[in-house]
Amino acid sequence: MAQRRTTPARGVVYTLVIMCAAAFAADAWAQPRAKTAPTSPPPSSQRDSGGLKDEARQRRLRLFPPSTQPALPEGSTVRIGDWVYRAVRANPADGVPWDLMVTPVEERADRWQLGFAGQSLPPLDMARRRAPGDVLRPGMAAPRGSTAVIEVPDVLWKQWFAQDMADVVGVHFHEVVSEDKARILYSLHKVPPDSPDGKPPADYKGVSGARIEATLLTPLAFHLDQTIVARVDPHKKDLVESRTQHELAHAAVSQDVFLAVLHGPQDWNVEACTGRRTKLAYYWRREEIGRTWREFRGGREKVKAIRTTVVLVPPTRWSLMLPIPPDRVMQSMVDEFNESIVRVSQRFAEVDAVAQERFHGQHGAFEAATGP
Repeated sequence: MAQRRTTPARGVVYTLVIMCAAAFAADAWAQPRAKTAPTSPPPSSQRDSGGLKDEARQRRLRLFPPSTQPALPEGSTVRIGDWVYRAVRANPADGVPWDLMVTPVEERADRWQLGFAGQSLPPLDMARRRAPGDVLRPGMAAPRGSTAVIEVPDVLWKQWFAQDMADVVGVHFHEVVSEDKARILYSLHKVPPDSPDGKPPADYKGVSGARIEATLLTPLAFHLDQTIVARVDPHKKDLVESRTQHELAHAAVSQDVFLAVLHGPQDWNVEACTGRRTKLAYYWRREEIGRTWREFRGGREKVKAIRTTVVLVPPTRWSLMLPIPPDRVMQSMVDEFNESIVRVSQRFAEVDAVAQERFHGQHGAFEAATGP
């Protein structure tokens, strides 16, 4: 039967929190998740898609009285790193007066594809090219142009995989990774908002409560790495193609789960003052990388993988409604909301496992290898 393996997940932590009129702001680098807490500072090689290159720190912020610093004229743009920032008037239904918009700089725009709500990422096999001898042998690197599909002869399979995978004919290795720095603005709002006279609207029929808005301030990247390994039957070599297609179907499931987890729950209920909604803006691209997988050759050598990078950009915003007064919203609730946003790796591993089991229930677990 075909099996998949997922290596330990990694995630990011939030870097900026602003609550009410006076609050603290904190920056922190993303840390790979581990069984024990890290005891050393994060390496300097970690990424910052926002391009600000600032150090982790905590500082007190005050939102009132407003700043006297002159504002840029409407329509002005600011370039920071590889991204261009501008402010546009928001839809009143969004509950905020302005949206921050971020797009790639012109000279790098061709590296990115713009994502759309409800859009699925194209399958990996769209660009797959097959060629004679597209088989990994000792001392050979994985061939280019095969969409990270590695065909392993039967004799090498028995040497490269553990005994408990002796009857496996295909593996879909996959992991969501992020070592980026997130900057998110958290703000607290009253539901419903007061009328201009400072009193709740008299005609409001729903449940009163609070709304937490989490607004992304700078680009934030997440990566889905995937490698497919197919076993070559020494007697029926044509089986490798069907085994590959089976694992490619698992890869498509993981891609759908990846985007769904980035969106998060969508159960917004205005009348009950509960649930979440997300306004997601993103760019994506694919590239070939080399990386190790713990279960393949003991994780000793890098193999080819396809990395699908999704960069969330402003005006991405996550919203949460709570049926409690704003003054009863605790920091722990904000922290829990934040964790659900930035700990994408952990959530992906959980949701993907369920989705892959559902796939097996619908399509079967494929055949097992035969012979000694």
